[in-house]
Amino acid sequence: MSETGDQGGASMGGAALQPNAEMAALRLRIDALDEALVQILAERQRQIEQAAAIKTRIGWPARIPPRVNEVLERVAAEAGRKNLDADLARKLWTAIIEWSIAYEERLMKNLGEETEPR
Repeated sequence: MSETGDQGGASMGGAALQPNAEMAALRLRIDALDEALVQILAERQRQIEQAAAIKTRIGWPARIPPRVNEVLERVAAEAGRKNLDADLARKLWTAIIEWSIAYEERLMKNLGEETEPR
């Protein structure tokens, strides 16, 4: 990587891109945001793990449609307040929610198997 953060040999349509300090600085800020998003998503996953344990104990299913709708509506509203495209927010959170439900279901199945008498 060059001093400006651009990788040597990068090209656009076959022409080599010249290093650009402004783009390198912007990329560093984007990379920092990506790192923060990963950290937040990891923390969200820890909360899903706790939810799976609680839901298993109290007999609730992983998927609770009213809660899914509530989250999507809340996220879309917050996206609007933050000037983030609401459609993008809904699509991202739908993917996050669907992954989370599938993960909860796997965890709950494993937790259920652990508590079954042998």
